[in-house]
Amino acid sequence: MMMDHTVLHITWTRHMHMIRAVIAALTLLISVAGGAGLAFAQAIIATVNNEPITNIDLEQRIKLLRVLRKPATSEAAMDSLVDDHVKLDETKKYAVKPTDSDINREIARVAGIMKIDPNALVSELERAGVSTDHFKAHFSADFAFGLLVQALNKGIEASETEVRAELEKEGGKAAAGVEYSVRQIILPVAANAPPATVEARAHLAEQIRARFTDCSAGVPMVQGMDDAVIKNPISRTSLQLGEGLKQMLDKTPTGHVTPPQRTGEGFEMLALCSKGTAKDDSSAREAIAQKILAVRYASEEARLLKELRSYAVIQKR
Repeated sequence: MMMDHTVLHITWTRHMHMIRAVIAALTLLISVAGGAGLAFAQAIIATVNNEPITNIDLEQRIKLLRVLRKPATSEAAMDSLVDDHVKLDETKKYAVKPTDSDINREIARVAGIMKIDPNALVSELERAGVSTDHFKAHFSADFAFGLLVQALNKGIEASETEVRAELEKEGGKAAAGVEYSVRQIILPVAANAPPATVEARAHLAEQIRARFTDCSAGVPMVQGMDDAVIKNPISRTSLQLGEGLKQMLDKTPTGHVTPPQRTGEGFEMLALCSKGTAKDDSSAREAIAQKILAVRYASEEARLLKELRSYAVIQKR
């Protein structure tokens, strides 16, 4: 019996050793496979002045270009990445480094061209799987390069004759756009206010919106409320407004209030007291001058970029 127990013990020990060996082998295999997977996941596919571009960069750029409604082939994405590297190399020489505020301005500019709200553009990029680092790096490169080109071409300007001619093409006074007269309504809410207070203020904002149907009666109504602020009227033309705000005001009937928005101050709304064709064409003239300048700067950017790319060391693998 003692012998049987000894044999059993030896057999059991051998089995355990074999199991441990198999586990160790599997662990090693998984480790190697995982490493190979990581190597496969990110590979350098090109360099620009010794700076790498990876296959992940390419995938990200394809997604970004799709959102921006631009050609999104692999070739177009690679060209876009090369452009960014070349732009950054040049702007670094002049110590041009955009801030977060500058990048947001560039996002707003691009969103304006696409006729969407900047927040909507960022949301689209995120939904498409474009990382924040990737799209910020792209907009940063574009902003920095544009700033550099403007600094190098301070003599470029739009003449009064050109502005006048363009204004006539766009319809003269009609080109001035729509003028809106609004009054800002604020219902203050402390940043640390409890949920019940926030909910009550949101409910009050909706009540004001429902009852406010005419500025002549609505303004005194808000002025008579405790802890509510209505500011003096201001006028803005459609050319001075962002696309999102313009669309909101266009959807709001005259004499009514825009939907409440939660901000750092509390809940804010705009009472639209009047809207009509703008009488002053100064905003239109400024917008036209900026368009003329934008075309000229874009031409200079393209010229300089082509020149810089001719000097760059670009290697594709």
